[in-house]
Amino acid sequence: MIDSNDKIWIMMGRSLSGEISADEQKELHSLLKLDLHLNHRYSLLKKLWNKSFTQDDVLEEENNEETLFKKIICKAEIDRQNANKISQRNLQPFIQRLFSKRLIYTCAASVAVAVVLFIGKSKQEVNTAEEQVISAQNGSRSKVLLSDGTTVWLNGGSKLYYDYEFSGTQREVRLDGEAFFDVVKQKDRPFIVHAGKIDIIVHGTVFNVKYYQGDKNIEATLLHGQIEVTDNTNKAKPSVFLVPNQKLIIPQKEPSKTEKSAPDKTYELVNLDAKLQETERIETAWIYNRVEFRGETFEELAGKLERWYNVKIEFEDDDVKALTFNGSFEKETAEQAFNALQKVGAFNFNIQGREIFIRSLE
Repeated sequence: MIDSNDKIWIMMGRSLSGEISADEQKELHSLLKLDLHLNHRYSLLKKLWNKSFTQDDVLEEENNEETLFKKIICKAEIDRQNANKISQRNLQPFIQRLFSKRLIYTCAASVAVAVVLFIGKSKQEVNTAEEQVISAQNGSRSKVLLSDGTTVWLNGGSKLYYDYEFSGTQREVRLDGEAFFDVVKQKDRPFIVHAGKIDIIVHGTVFNVKYYQGDKNIEATLLHGQIEVTDNTNKAKPSVFLVPNQKLIIPQKEPSKTEKSAPDKTYELVNLDAKLQETERIETAWIYNRVEFRGETFEELAGKLERWYNVKIEFEDDDVKALTFNGSFEKETAEQAFNALQKVGAFNFNIQGREIFIRSLE
């Protein structure tokens, strides 16, 4: 008898070869949506299956995903013990393709065969128009490897929507939240991020995008390469090109009539300190498990802390919303964080489960 976990691995193998049925493909997609780590494994296996994946790429990916491969190999050993009970019919054809695709560079052939034993007689692309969704819940951060090799980190309360196979002439994703992208360059297929009213066009670069619908601004921060940012609500507006160590800040709401008279109010382009290491930047601190804030009002900071600690913050009066703070939190609990904020701000707070109530001092 094949248990449910074995069945998932079998469906992944059949999906890679194109032998999976429509019902199985739908079931697999549903399972991958529910399990980010399993989705990650499948994306990596699919990347290994591509002919364009070279030895150097494999070795680099192995270094980056050492823990993942340990899990895959462990699973493979278990599956190999049960392989004869399931099927032997496709073993030899797959071994031949295995060597041609250089999977041998990352793990022993006998182990790898068991991982994807059910890959069929010929390699076919599995195309689907269904939009895939990867999410990171409040209080967590997630990392995912897309099918083209692009790596994406998602901050808490974020969702990434994308074409599972990137089957079109452009690799397009849609972001709701915050994400850090390390995009693999493909000369003839640009990578495009849709984030609210902006589109970001890249060809291979490293950058951070923050677009939470409740926030005041949309931000795009470039670390390496070049990106082009366009306003998808007004095609007449010129594009903005960023060079490394620049941050683009765009208000989510249209400026007032007074502000419209000043062209520089439509967006702000900030030059960052190029001497700072990536680990030291406010814009990317969240990747290194820190939440940082500089001159943010309590109301603005509340959204960030809600996503960081997975809590709900309620203000009991408006005056306290205008308090401003500078600082950072890393290992502090929510209670410790609010105790620290209380030392520099005049407010009281009360924690009830996952809700935090804040009010001005009486």
